[in-house]
Order: sequence, then structure tokens, then C-alpha cells
Amino acid sequence: MLELSNLCVRYGHIRALEGVSLTLKAGEALAVAGMNGAGKSSLVRAICGLVPVREGQVRLDGQAITGRPLHRLEGVALVPEGRVLAPSLSVSETLWLGAGRVSARTLAARRDGVLARFPELAGRLTQRAGTLSGGEATMLALARGLMAAPRILILDEPSLGLSPAATARVFDTLAELRQDGIGVLIVEQNLHLALGFADRFLLLQHGRPVGEGSTAEADRSAGLEELLLGH
Repeated sequence: MLELSNLCVRYGHIRALEGVSLTLKAGEALAVAGMNGAGKSSLVRAICGLVPVREGQVRLDGQAITGRPLHRLEGVALVPEGRVLAPSLSVSETLWLGAGRVSARTLAARRDGVLARFPELAGRLTQRAGTLSGGEATMLALARGLMAAPRILILDEPSLGLSPAATARVFDTLAELRQDGIGVLIVEQNLHLALGFADRFLLLQHGRPVGEGSTAEADRSAGLEELLLGH
């Protein structure tokens, strides 16, 4: 289980996050929503040790991981905004990088499992990542994250720039991962898409939590979209 308690992040005098708390259990999906500048990406970066945390704690299965860099976070994988693939690397090399330091046997087993989930990548192992379509690149970024065998998967704007068909493919895959017991934290500007997928939501505004609850409650909240849009 991932737990954040009273998390605060500042860039100089700017408060990017203030008093953010959340929990994410195995097989659960939590959507973090908000306008640009609401603090969504800062939240992701704080969990993954990419920015310093001024106050608060991040815990994974009860163990403090606050400030620990992503490459040392066993059990947590990030699929960053914009996919962030090295364009000169092949699909196979990209998958290999996602696994970290594991034995050759473990690497092969993980790759076989990932390619079974993403058969569209199996025939493209020698293709350069930079030549993939947007949907294919997103699949590769997601596959790379799964090579770490995470218990918690964090995605930052996974639908960004994707066609409706590619977006549906991504979210179908995420639903399968939840059934396998992986907790999914998703940062997504598309409020309806995020709420349709997740069990619970956390709404940020100016770095502060201004709404949270079950997605069923969100569907009944007539003022939620107005709050998100700043009306």
C-alpha cells in the first residue's frame, strides 16, 4: 500500500503542494485531477523522489521511502508524461532498461510476460523507439514500467496526444493490471476519463486537496467539474 501523509513541496517561495494525504491499496485505482498548475506533476515527482519534500511522509507497505530516487524504489514504477523514451534505443533495449538490475533469467521471464500482454511490441523488438506511433510509444512506456514488476504503477497524463482508440487500449490494459493486484495512481486532465476508470479521486487546486472520495460520489457531485475548471 502507498501512503502519503501531509505532503508539502515548495519551489523557492512557491508552494507546489500543501497538506496532501492519500492511500492506494493493491488492485485499487486512484485518479488525481486538476487544472494545469494544480500540483499533479509535483505530486508524482515527490512520490518518486524527483523533487525534495519539505514536510510529510511517503510510505510503501509501511516503510518510509520519502525522497528515495525512483531507481531505488522497488515496487513502484512511473510512466511519465509524454512517454519520455530514448528515441535511438530499440524496443528490446527500452524494455531491458525498465527491468533494472536483475538476473538474465528474471529479465527473460519478465520480458516474456510483458510481450504476452503487449503482442504489438513482440514483432518490433529491433525497431527504434523514436519511430513508433503515439499509441505504440505509450504501450512501450507502459511495458517498460511493468518490467520493474511494480506493485504500484503511477501514470502521468497517459491519454495525452493519443487517439480515442489508443486511449481505450491503454485503459483496457490498466484495468487488467488492477485485476492482477497492481495499484494504479493516474494523473489525468480528462476528468470524465479518469473518474470512469478509478475507484476514488483526489482533486487538487493550487497545490491543495479540495475534493476527494469515491468516483460514485463524484458522479453525483454537480459542482465537481465547476470546481476543477475554476468556476
